[in-house]
Amino acid sequence: MATNKPLIVVVDDDFTKDQPLYGFLETAYPAENIHLFQNSGDGVNFIEQNLSKKIIVLLDIMFNGQEVGVDVFNEISKKSALVCFIVMTGNIEQISREGLKNLINGHAWYIVQRDKPAKDILAIIKDAENHINLRVDGALEEWVFRHTPEEQARPFLKTRSGKSYSLLDILQSLRTGDNDDIGQKIAGDIMALAVDLLLQDKTKIGGGE
Repeated sequence: MATNKPLIVVVDDDFTKDQPLYGFLETAYPAENIHLFQNSGDGVNFIEQNLSKKIIVLLDIMFNGQEVGVDVFNEISKKSALVCFIVMTGNIEQISREGLKNLINGHAWYIVQRDKPAKDILAIIKDAENHINLRVDGALEEWVFRHTPEEQARPFLKTRSGKSYSLLDILQSLRTGDNDDIGQKIAGDIMALAVDLLLQDKTKIGGGE
């Protein structure tokens, strides 16, 4: 996999390499980064096995008349909030109110009509790539995985109350909000520090003299 590019995972029972969108994906991403799954279970398994990587999922909602895509979204979202979902549907009115509520509350990146021109869908994918590249929590996740498994498991941070957190605890918090939201607190502190540094040295923002 090209490490500077995300995995593009298409979970859609009607999607094939013959479709125009696949040709556009090939022009923008290395072939080894593009993965197609017509079986939703296979797509879920692949995503779960690659949560340490940046992932953009193009997800069909309706599989044989059932909202299988919503189930896929819910299942992955429970394990990681860092996977970026672009939901594709033939008709948004086909999605039940409960399904749409789950997608919105779970922060699906975009819901797009599947008959939208391929170049427009690619533009949405590129926007999603820029989004995950700029996310502090995504950068923290990548930083955690640069450490060895032993380093990830040992205590890394100790609070004033005496509670210890490993890098894996921090990663789990980033993905699910568990562990007292410690991951989100660290991401917030990094953002606050970045803003403070910029305010202290405004003359260098944008490379100006």
